[in-house]
Amino acid sequence: MWNVIKGETGRTVRPSGVLAVLAALLVAITGTGLSVGAGVALRTVQQRAADEAVSRRMELAGAAVAAESGRYVDTMRMIAASAGTIRPLTRTGFTQAVQPLEKMGLIGATSITFMVAATDEQIPRLRATWRDRGAADLGPGVTDPGHEREYEQQHEHIFPVFNHPLAGFAAPADGTALSPAATQALIEARHSGQVTISDSYVPSRDALLPPHRQQRSFVLAAPVHGPPPAAGSPRPFLGWILMEVRGQDFIGATLQHVTHGSADVRLRAHHSDGTDVTVTTLKAAGDGTRDLRRTGQVRVAQRHWQLELSATSAHLPGTHSALPVIVTGAGVVASALLAALTFALAGSRARARAQVVEATAELRAAEEASSRQAALLSAVLDSVSDGVSVIDEHGAFLLHNPAAKTILGIPSTNDRIGTWQRHYGIFTADGEDPFPTEQLPLVRALAGESAEQVPMMIRNLGHPDGVIISVSARPLDAAAGQAGAVAVFHDITAVREREDKLAATSAALHEELARHEADQAELRATRDELVAQKAYLTQILDAINVSVMTVDTGGRLVHGNRIARAVLPAGDAPTLTEIAAKLDMAYPDDKLMPVEETPLARALRAEKVNAVEALVAVPDGTRRAVMVHAQPLHHDGQIVGAVASAFDITALREREAELAAFAGIVAHDLKRPLAAVRGFAELVHESLSDQVGLDEQVLHLERVVAATWRMSRLIDDLLTYATARDAPLALAPLRLGTLVREVVDEHLAAAAAVPSAPMPQVYIGSLPAIRADAALIRQLVDNLVGNAIKYTPPGRAAHVDVTAHPAGDGWVRLEVTDRGIGIPPSEHQAIFASFHRVATAYSGTGLGLAICQRIAERHGGTIAAGDNPGGGARFSVTLPAA
Repeated sequence: MWNVIKGETGRTVRPSGVLAVLAALLVAITGTGLSVGAGVALRTVQQRAADEAVSRRMELAGAAVAAESGRYVDTMRMIAASAGTIRPLTRTGFTQAVQPLEKMGLIGATSITFMVAATDEQIPRLRATWRDRGAADLGPGVTDPGHEREYEQQHEHIFPVFNHPLAGFAAPADGTALSPAATQALIEARHSGQVTISDSYVPSRDALLPPHRQQRSFVLAAPVHGPPPAAGSPRPFLGWILMEVRGQDFIGATLQHVTHGSADVRLRAHHSDGTDVTVTTLKAAGDGTRDLRRTGQVRVAQRHWQLELSATSAHLPGTHSALPVIVTGAGVVASALLAALTFALAGSRARARAQVVEATAELRAAEEASSRQAALLSAVLDSVSDGVSVIDEHGAFLLHNPAAKTILGIPSTNDRIGTWQRHYGIFTADGEDPFPTEQLPLVRALAGESAEQVPMMIRNLGHPDGVIISVSARPLDAAAGQAGAVAVFHDITAVREREDKLAATSAALHEELARHEADQAELRATRDELVAQKAYLTQILDAINVSVMTVDTGGRLVHGNRIARAVLPAGDAPTLTEIAAKLDMAYPDDKLMPVEETPLARALRAEKVNAVEALVAVPDGTRRAVMVHAQPLHHDGQIVGAVASAFDITALREREAELAAFAGIVAHDLKRPLAAVRGFAELVHESLSDQVGLDEQVLHLERVVAATWRMSRLIDDLLTYATARDAPLALAPLRLGTLVREVVDEHLAAAAAVPSAPMPQVYIGSLPAIRADAALIRQLVDNLVGNAIKYTPPGRAAHVDVTAHPAGDGWVRLEVTDRGIGIPPSEHQAIFASFHRVATAYSGTGLGLAICQRIAERHGGTIAAGDNPGGGARFSVTLPAA
C-alpha cells in the first residue's frame, strides 16, 4: 500500500522518506547540543587558565623587582663598606673600589658619587683635604635641611667629592648640586644607618626633553663609616655613597624580561609628601580591553612601591583562542553532515553519492581547522603549573614546557637516557641514593609500563636544597601517530613537609590519648584540690586589709573579699555603675570620677592601671583616700573580666601633707639665710678682689659662693622631686613640639652666653601632641636636654636629637639621644636612683633623672636609658598620646 505525502515542492515523499527526514533531524539536534556543550566547557577552561597566567606573571614581576632592587642595595652596602676601609680615601682608591660595578650589569645606574658633610667652620679645611686627595672644586654645597635652625650659628653642608660615571653616561663635574629628594635620602641614611632610596624626580638632563621622553630617576644612599679608633668605641661617620638610577631603564628591563610584552605594567612610588608617582610603565604589544588586573606591593630599600599589572586575556598564550567556536562549529557542521548522510543513505543512491562528496569536503576543511589549533595547545601547556615532558621512542625530548624546566632546575635537555640521573640530579625521595635509570617513570613508559605518582628528589645547582616531585608517565601509542612516552610531574615538597608534620602530630596525639586515661584521675584530684584551694584563698583574701573585687566582661561583680563587701552596695551582683554610685568615687581634687574612667572600667578596656589615687565614701559617712590597682583577666587570649585591689592611704596622705608643709617651711627657712650668706660672701669677695696679697682669702670666698649655689640648687631639686611625686596632675592636650623647641631655645641662649664654649647642635624631629601635665613635662624635657648638652667632652659641640615615634595602644615614645660621654651598661638602671651620679667630674645633685622617672611614672609611662649606636646615650620616655 502506497500512501503519498505532498510537500511544498509538489514532489511526493514515500513513507521511507519520512523516516529518513526524522532520523536526520534527530542526528542534527543531538550533535548540535553536544557541540555547544563542548565549546562552553573549553571556554571555561581558557578563562581559568587566563586567571592563573596573569597571577603567575604578577608573582614573577614582583619577585623580579624585589630581587633586582635587593641586588642594587647589596651593591651599595658593599661599596660603602669598601670605601670605609680605604685610609685615606683618594680619587684613585675610589675609582678602583667602584670599577667592578661596570661589569655587574647595573641597568639604569648613571653614576656613583662619594659625598661628605661639613659645618661652616670646617669647609676651608675640607676643601684643602679633598683637593690633596684628587677631588676637583667642591662647589657651594647643599645645606642639610635637617640641621637648619634659626637659633643655630653653624649650618651643615653636603658636598659631592668623587664621581664615577656608569653605563656610558658622561661624568658630571665634582661638586654638582643635589636635588632635594637626594638630599633627604642622605639625611635618612645617616640617621638610620641603612641604605635608603629617595623620592623619584625628573633629573636636570631630562628637563628640556618632551614629556614622553623624560625618565623619572631616584638615588640610593648608603652611609660610610670608618673603622673604630679604639676597641669598643663607635665607628666614625665619614660620608655617603650615592648612586643615581634611571627608573624606566632600571625596572623596565626587568619587567620586560618577565612579561614578554603580554601585559601592561605600572610601578608607582609613594612619596614622603603623601603623593603617588609613576616610576615605570610598560605597554603590552597588542591592543584591546584589559580585562585581567592584579595589584601588589614590592619592597625597595626602606620603601614599599605599588606594582599594577593588567592584561588582555585574548593576548595570553593558550588562554584565548577560536578553539571553542571552531569545536562548536565543526560539531554543528559534522552533525549536519551526519544528518544529511543519514537522509542520503535512506534516500536515493545518486543523491547519497553527491551528499557524501560534499560532506567529505567539509570534513576535510574542519580537519584542517583543527590542525591549526595544535599550536594553541602548545601555548596552553606553557601556561600550566605542572611540568610536562614528551620523548620519542629513542629517548629524545619532543616537548619540555617552561614549568618542567623550572621544577627540574636545569633549563637544558639531555637526550641520552643513561645520563638523565646525573644531568638532572635525580635521587630517591629520601635524597640518599641516585634514582636507578631503569626505574625512571619515562624509561618504564618506553617499555610499555605506566607509572603513577612516583616520588623522587631533584637536587642540582638550580635546587641545591633539593625538591621532591611526583611523576606519572604513560606510553604513547605508535598507532596514534607518534611512539614514545609522556610524563607529568609537579612539586610536592610543601605537601611532603605537611605530611611529615601531620605524622609527627598524629604520633604525639596518640601518645597524648594514651596518657588521657591516667590524666583523668589526676584531673579529678586536681579539681578537688582546686576547690579546697579556692576556699583557702577566700579565707586569705578575707583576712587581709586590702579591698579586692573582680567583675565579668559585663561589669557585674563576681567576687569581693571582706573589706570590699563592707562598702559595696547590697545585692548579689551589682554593676559598675551601682558600685561607683555607692562609693561616690572621685579624683584626689574631689572632682567626681566618671564611671568609664574608674580603674575597673579601664581594665575591662584592656588597660593595666597602676597606682591610681581616688577618694571614696565609706559607711561611717567619711571619705577616705585609697590607692587602686587594676588589670584585665585573660583566658585563651580573650578578656574575661577584671580585678582591682585598693588599700587605704588616708593616714599616709595626711603624713605626706604634714611633711610637704614641713619641707616648704624648711626650704623657705634654709633658702633665706643661705641667700644672706651668699650675698655677704659676694660683697666681701668684691671688696677683697682688688686688694693685693689676699688671693688665698678671695679663693676661699669663691668656694663659699659656689657652695651656696650648689646648696640652693639642691634645695630646688628636692622640692621638685617632692612635687613630681605628690602634686596633683593637670592633664590636658599638649603640643610637644612647641614645648621642646621652647626648652631647647633656653639652653641654646644659655650656651651662647659663654663665648668660649662650642654651640650645641640640636635636631628636633616631628613631635606629636600628648595628654600630660605641662609643667612636669617641661621639667622632664629640660632635665634630659640639659644632661645631653652638659655631659659632652670639653671643647666639643654637643649633638642632640629629639624625636618621637608611636608606641602603640595610645602611647608615644619620646627619644633624646646625644653624642656625649655615654653611660656604662651596668649603670643603665642605677642612674634613676636618688642622688646617684656616674660622672663625678660634672656638677649636679644626682636628682635630675630621679625626677624624670617620677614624672614618667606619674603619667603611667616608663623611662629607660641605653647606648646610642653612634656613640653617647639614648633616653626613651613613654607618654600618653593626645
